[in-house]
Amino acid sequence: MTENFIQIKLNQINFDSYTLSKQVWLVILHYKRIPPHIGLMIDGNYNSLTIKGHETNIDFQVLLKTIAQKKIEACFIELQKQPVFSSHFQLEILQHYINQFDFVKQNYATCLSPIKLFLSEFYGVETISDELFFELLIRLKDNEFLKCFTSNSAKFDSNTITLPCYTNKELQELISKERQPYYRE
Repeated sequence: MTENFIQIKLNQINFDSYTLSKQVWLVILHYKRIPPHIGLMIDGNYNSLTIKGHETNIDFQVLLKTIAQKKIEACFIELQKQPVFSSHFQLEILQHYINQFDFVKQNYATCLSPIKLFLSEFYGVETISDELFFELLIRLKDNEFLKCFTSNSAKFDSNTITLPCYTNKELQELISKERQPYYRE
């Protein structure tokens, strides 16, 4: 396993459920793990693509309860407000993109696949098929699409997100391994 990390400077805010229930947030579950799981939350409505399939319309309070019960280290990164389209429309399009995939599968789709399509649609971010999450995050930061972050973990240096780096090969191997209990391929 790769043991490199990337640090991204970004304004850190206090963990506050009211703030997190508004706007658009990248949700990074198990943010220290390789790979982390990435979802998108729009006005408190969490959505993601998983190994088991689609997770759509998960209320933020339910997500928070799951995070607390399972002791998941989570990081939330707020995207700059999209100036044209309503959050309702953004949610509809995000769910459309999630439904384009059946589930996470090696060399088919990752949890990031529908999020990349969403970012292309609403932020004009070019979709790079084999781009990994930490690489995408750097591009989002460079283009000033990231506003701030918060975490349920107190282990962040102020204003710095530290995330693990990994290769596409490692990602595909881990997806295959994680799928084994659910699917025979």
